[in-house]
Amino acid sequence: MIKIISTDLDGTLMSTDHLTVTERTLSALKQAHDRGVKLAIATGRPMVLIDNVIEQVPFVDYVIYANGAGVFDRNENRQIYSDLIPNDKARELISYFLDKEGFFEVYVDGRSICQAGLDKYFDRGEFPQEFIDEAINSMDACESLLDYLENKDVEKITLYSVKDEYYDDFIKKMKSYGLTTAISFSGCLEGTSPTANKGNALKGICDALGFSPDEAMSFGDAGNDVPMLEYAEYSFAMGNASDECKKSAKFITDSNANDGVAVAVEKYVLNN
Repeated sequence: MIKIISTDLDGTLMSTDHLTVTERTLSALKQAHDRGVKLAIATGRPMVLIDNVIEQVPFVDYVIYANGAGVFDRNENRQIYSDLIPNDKARELISYFLDKEGFFEVYVDGRSICQAGLDKYFDRGEFPQEFIDEAINSMDACESLLDYLENKDVEKITLYSVKDEYYDDFIKKMKSYGLTTAISFSGCLEGTSPTANKGNALKGICDALGFSPDEAMSFGDAGNDVPMLEYAEYSFAMGNASDECKKSAKFITDSNANDGVAVAVEKYVLNN
């Protein structure tokens, strides 16, 4: 029996506008939750960028954020897990990326911090302008990112609008510092602690609750969802998912545009 559902946000739970949850998907998750199934959202976003989601889905039990660098228990209203990039490594990497002509953000204490003046390198790409505006407004720009960090450890470093010719070099650079890299969408590159990922975060929640992998259901569409899909016995790649994501999942559901999360929850939870 499925006891916990963990779902990615962008490209998965959220509609194609990256802002809304459809009535059908909300209804399916609410019915499952009313039956005692725990609900976790698992995202690459920082905590500061999930308020809109929680307003629509207020019964979320756990928030796995920054690709698993942190887990927040909403029932106990407290942080229950963190797996961070040490300050010294983060500062050296940030110094390296500050010398490149590109835009990036750093997640610290659930907030998104960026270097002032670099937003001119940001390309919104496939995302709707309304979502981009919300994301940009959630970032705190500072005159000196390195000064801001001081002795703070970092949840995640996210590069945007990365040119194809730089991808390999940037991945090698992050991995040379022991970081795990993931790609959520075209032009993006994310770096976290080597053990921080959505799969380990979901496993930690399940271990604490006494749940096994065959009692877990997960949904995703991109590379940063792979560890979570590999962990859960009932793992679903969205119809719009990357090939890597589909290979790692046990099942394929419909796209996020066609309520793929609801389709699977209705079949495997509500009609079980």
